[in-house]
Amino acid sequence: MNKTTLNQSEIHALEVGLGSGTVSVSNLSSLLRVLQVTLREVGKNGEDTRDSFSERPPPVLHISSRITHEELILILFFADARASNPMLKLSEGLFGLFIERFGQFIKELPQRGLWGQSSTVSKRQQFDSEVNKRLDQLRIELRRFPTARLKFNKQTILFEGDRMEIQ
Repeated sequence: MNKTTLNQSEIHALEVGLGSGTVSVSNLSSLLRVLQVTLREVGKNGEDTRDSFSERPPPVLHISSRITHEELILILFFADARASNPMLKLSEGLFGLFIERFGQFIKELPQRGLWGQSSTVSKRQQFDSEVNKRLDQLRIELRRFPTARLKFNKQTILFEGDRMEIQ
């Protein structure tokens, strides 16, 4: 199977849905850069994915897209850097770990106070790992869009401005 014969239903891809309307090129570019760095950081630190990211050249993140009347949908998966063959097992393992880590990170964020401000965190938060630092950067990027949705398998993380929901 190569990139030209890949059927989207054959892979468990990560979907990023961005709300309808116009999308700022700068915001989209920044989101894609931060998302790629975050996924690689999660991959380098995952027990089952670490070896793939220590190889040279490392796997390449591929993207395809589609547009519905409601959103721009980006479909991401990893492929071998040399032959561009989809790495189905790596993609599935990494995206599952990513969604789990991101969901846990969001659950551990401080709750907003009565007047909308987080009462227990400073503007410059210190993180216990590079992964958490990257997850926070990704959270900030996703909040720049009116609506943003990350979906893998049956797990969804939805952003609507300041509101985040894990489904």
